[in-house]
Amino acid sequence: MKKIVILTGAGISAESGVPTFRDAGGLWEGHRVEEVATPGAFRHNPALVHRFYNQRRVDIQTREPNAAHLAIARLQTAFPDKITVVTQNVDDLHERGGSVDVWHMHGELLRIRCTKCHSKVGWTKPLDSAEPCGQCQRTGTLRPDIVWFGEMPYFLDEIDLALQKCELFVAVGTSGVVYPAASFVDIANHQRIPTIEFNLQKTATSSRFTESRLGPATKAVTAWVEELLLAG
Repeated sequence: MKKIVILTGAGISAESGVPTFRDAGGLWEGHRVEEVATPGAFRHNPALVHRFYNQRRVDIQTREPNAAHLAIARLQTAFPDKITVVTQNVDDLHERGGSVDVWHMHGELLRIRCTKCHSKVGWTKPLDSAEPCGQCQRTGTLRPDIVWFGEMPYFLDEIDLALQKCELFVAVGTSGVVYPAASFVDIANHQRIPTIEFNLQKTATSSRFTESRLGPATKAVTAWVEELLLAG
């Protein structure tokens, strides 16, 4: 089995009913997403930001991993030292589908962190500014552990190293236009390794992939994983 890096985006979770971040024209209660997804927005109106993420936190816990999440987990279970799962998604559907050590580039919706002591903790309940940090006891410092616009994504060094060592790069359900994830296929091409794109339809970056497999991830990814498992 080749060493494979699998990057997933909003498309894989959309098949579980998870709304994409920019649904409804990028508006939420009349606000641009940028107004609830930047450090400045949190400083200016923390109540609004908390309300936005509280709603999403409730919603994600009603969703279930789909066949594509389960297929990737089966592949990772069969070849634990060969499969690296990287996601742009902030949901926990990969983990609930059975994947382990998933690298969430943009953070995790069901985690919060303190802006003062930098402690992180899992969190499934509503959050507001009155909640004290369990580590330093300060109030007004807890925020969703989400990478907002203008912040550095997580795991970039680890991802770069994995891409340098992998023998196949796979992108599932991502538009390929959001950087730095959009550059991963270029890194793979520089390594002269094969690349596969899974998407509902061709994207602006399809030409940069060796192969495009079109259709719902629940079908296309599952079929691909079955091929790999049969080949051993």
